[in-house]
Amino acid sequence: MSKTWSVLKTEFINTVTRRSFLLALILVPLVPALILGGISVFTDDEVETPEVGVDIDEDFMPIPDPDVRDGYVDQANIITDIPIWIDEGRLVPFETEAQAQEAVLAGEIMGFFVIQPDYLETGQVTYYREEFTPMAAFDNTWVIDTTLRYNLLGADLERFETFELPLLPQNVDLSPEEEPDFDPTNMVAFFIPYGMTLLFYSLIITSASLMMNNVAKEKENRVMEILMSSIQPKQLLTGKILGLGLVGLLQLGVWLGSAFLLLRFFGTTLEIPPELQPSPIVLIWSVIFFVLGYLVYATLMAGVGALVPNLKEATQATFVIIFPMLIPLFLIGVIINQPNSILPVILSLFPFTAPNTIMTRIAATTVPLWQILLSVGLLLITAFILIRAVAGMFKAQLLLTGKKFSIGLFLKAMLNKPLE
Repeated sequence: MSKTWSVLKTEFINTVTRRSFLLALILVPLVPALILGGISVFTDDEVETPEVGVDIDEDFMPIPDPDVRDGYVDQANIITDIPIWIDEGRLVPFETEAQAQEAVLAGEIMGFFVIQPDYLETGQVTYYREEFTPMAAFDNTWVIDTTLRYNLLGADLERFETFELPLLPQNVDLSPEEEPDFDPTNMVAFFIPYGMTLLFYSLIITSASLMMNNVAKEKENRVMEILMSSIQPKQLLTGKILGLGLVGLLQLGVWLGSAFLLLRFFGTTLEIPPELQPSPIVLIWSVIFFVLGYLVYATLMAGVGALVPNLKEATQATFVIIFPMLIPLFLIGVIINQPNSILPVILSLFPFTAPNTIMTRIAATTVPLWQILLSVGLLLITAFILIRAVAGMFKAQLLLTGKKFSIGLFLKAMLNKPLE
């Protein structure tokens, strides 16, 4: 036991004291915190006290140009009031066309509209301007257009707004199978589970790869020969798994804890509704599934490191081992949009895809407790079987020689069959 503890302590201290590890541990949460802090400061500086007045939906209101003034001659007697969103003096009434023409020549207005007496039958309005250009005429028509519609609706603002936006459809499913778990109008509902998937993939694979690289490098540098003279292979495997597992657990605690704090402090700045922010229970489940996922993949990586002759060969075999962890990334859209459908549930129960799939679902929706517990149980069984199998690979014969990696050779070694 003391030798296992010595390996554990050595692996943990050697890893956490590396400059690259410390920089990643600190900078990963620090950079987003500084960015969000800056956004929060600038957002607060730009907040203005709202003006008290009539609440008008301005989505359909054009932006007025204060330097442009036009006149109008209402021969149909339609205009009784100018809308409040049109600046005072933007439309100047005239009794006759001659008066309006004199105002144009004097530079008092840019042009004028003549609303024909039979406007209600023909809809005819004529625009006069000293230097006529089609684009200028088009730019100015919105003023008389909205003014006429506003007055034709009795100068009633609510009626005018309803006329401009007459339809706000809402779709209702008369036979829903289940309530939707994902709100497509809020992208935060997508990116929080997506971030959880990437975090678990990165932490589990990084921690497990450290295990493989460590074993393969010690074999290549012939350090393994020295270790084999003073420690049993199974003690070495146990110490390395536990030591590097604590390193990954430290990263998970710092990064995920920082993410929770950032969401709590800057949730308002990011406009994240409280119901979309992960609950503390997510942190508890994340520790459990990280430990189980790490045990599964670190054990497999340790087996690869024990089998291959050098670090280069081990690196080439990595993709074969981590491929199941990539499946949830390929299907991330389905998992987040339909977290309780059949495919995400199957991936949550399959031990090699379970860790990041189940955590993505927990971050996206409420997962039935039986599925979480069943996933934990299957991961425990898988980890136990793999540790027993890979422990058999940690023999002096394999650790001191090494073979070219192949799936067949890897399975033979795990099943403790003789290697050719």
